[in-house]
Amino acid sequence: MVGDLLRKHPVEGQGEDAILNLLGTPTTTDKWPKSEMVYVLGPDSGIGIDHEWLLIELNANRVVESHSIVED
Repeated sequence: MVGDLLRKHPVEGQGEDAILNLLGTPTTTDKWPKSEMVYVLGPDSGIGIDHEWLLIELNANRVVESHSIVED
């Protein structure tokens, strides 16, 4: 589902406000301290113990530089 969202709404090059409008408030967590915007996506597609996360990195101008989807 997130893959489809990111295909329809690429986040690279978007400002922080645009991401907040698209995805809402980031998830509060200290799990990914080097990522500026973190969103929990829910249980992974495996046995459901781990979760998938969307990590968004911003540059000095508060514009998305990169994103990744990771599992914990």
